[in-house]
Amino acid sequence: MRTLICATRLAGVLVFLLFAVTAQAGERVALLIGNSEYSRPEMTLPNPQNDSRALGAALRRMGFRVTVANNQTLDQMEAALAEFEETARDAEFALFFYAGHGVQINGENYLIGTGLANTVSSELNRASLKMSAVRAAFENAKPQIGMLILDACRNNPFTDSGEFPPGLVRTRGGAGMLIAYATDPGNVAYDGIGENSVFTKALLDNIETPGLDVRLMLGRVRQQVLLETRGQQIPWVEEAVLGEHYFVPAAPGATPPDAVADDMALWRAVSGQTDPQAFRRYLDAYPNGLFAEFARDRISVLAAAARAPRPAAAAPERTSAAILASADLTQVSAALTALGLLSGKRDLTRALPEDIAPALDGYRQQLADPAALNLEQLFTDATRLSMFMGATTLQRIRTDIVALRSVERTLTIANDALNQIAAIAADNPAALPVLQQAKNDVDAIRLSRAQILRRLDYSRTTYDEILQRAAAFVPPTASVALIGSDDRSRELNPNIDRRFEQDAGLFLKHVFETDESRKGSYAWMTDLLPQS
Repeated sequence: MRTLICATRLAGVLVFLLFAVTAQAGERVALLIGNSEYSRPEMTLPNPQNDSRALGAALRRMGFRVTVANNQTLDQMEAALAEFEETARDAEFALFFYAGHGVQINGENYLIGTGLANTVSSELNRASLKMSAVRAAFENAKPQIGMLILDACRNNPFTDSGEFPPGLVRTRGGAGMLIAYATDPGNVAYDGIGENSVFTKALLDNIETPGLDVRLMLGRVRQQVLLETRGQQIPWVEEAVLGEHYFVPAAPGATPPDAVADDMALWRAVSGQTDPQAFRRYLDAYPNGLFAEFARDRISVLAAAARAPRPAAAAPERTSAAILASADLTQVSAALTALGLLSGKRDLTRALPEDIAPALDGYRQQLADPAALNLEQLFTDATRLSMFMGATTLQRIRTDIVALRSVERTLTIANDALNQIAAIAADNPAALPVLQQAKNDVDAIRLSRAQILRRLDYSRTTYDEILQRAAAFVPPTASVALIGSDDRSRELNPNIDRRFEQDAGLFLKHVFETDESRKGSYAWMTDLLPQS
């Protein structure tokens, strides 16, 4: 037994030395652990070691210096993590990936080592790597961006017995940190029926896409897992990352032009601004765009606020400052942002009365009776506009999900046909022109798929931003009746129909279901899944 322990420690030291020699500060580094072969046979998992190897190969293609450490005991994981911490110091990009069994106990996540001897809870401390230790390694290393990816919510004896809750507990990273979980709290991640888990397969399908920011890339991963499992597994992300970061930079021609995607991208860029000129730029580019009516509305609202005379002296208890003194500033700030009167680029938790009061005064001047300013009306108006924005975006998302499903089915058929034609052409040169045409057809389908995915990137993110903001101020009594309750509503969408009303109601449903446990998961997409 002593010889075995020494050999295990020696292996950890060798991993330490190899990683220390080959990796240097300022580079991209990754540590990938896939635990498949546990001491307890009933805990064996087929895919974690496949997941880490496949991801390692992809990361190497992208210039990462990768250590793959599969089937690790606690001692081995700790040794590998110590070396990862050293090599990740001041790195451009540091990534830690774990696939295998994981469990939460009393607010701590445990990544279970292969040497687990029994299922007694006290054994976890002696056999498992705490997630807090991984976070501490990132905090000490201080890479420009740190990414921690956990595909670690498979069933295990601890959760199967009911002794502990399934899944991992949600935890936040520090500044510059992004944590991605394979599934949401309390649920189990699928190990997959192929060579990789459902989550890792989605990661592999998207991680090498050129010009895709890491957050958008993980958005595609969440979308793919949710669609493939029909909402049974919903990954989520915690992030506090500044700026944009790419696994693969954009290459010329890598991102195909698409008018709808470009429309969505420009709207996202201007929608949080309070300068009418920004919305005029949008209308110049897309006079009949998806958000053209909203842009015209913003211009009208901002122009009216600019022309309005200085507010008449109100009763002391009705001044904007007095109203804000007892208000929830985050709630008011979110509502004013939704109405286009306050910049959406601010951190709502730091909103100050001196910042919000001028915007509230601008809102006051739009009222028939400015002296009657009250927050209930503010929240109602912000809710109405958010319902229009949300329903409009939902319709775009639903259309593209159906289109994506159709294109992917076509791509599968086309690839099968291409393989058959290639086999024929291998023995019959006369079939080569047909083979080339088949390749062109497959390329065209792939281009169409890329365009749809890009549209979904922007519409999905836009909807989630509208939703998270609205959750701060939408009153519990809000109903679909709001979208037809005033003339301005009809100006925003003169073609309100039954489908639009249903989507406005669906938006309200998502608002009322929004809480901290769902933030970052795109769980609302389950309501958009095709019926067949």
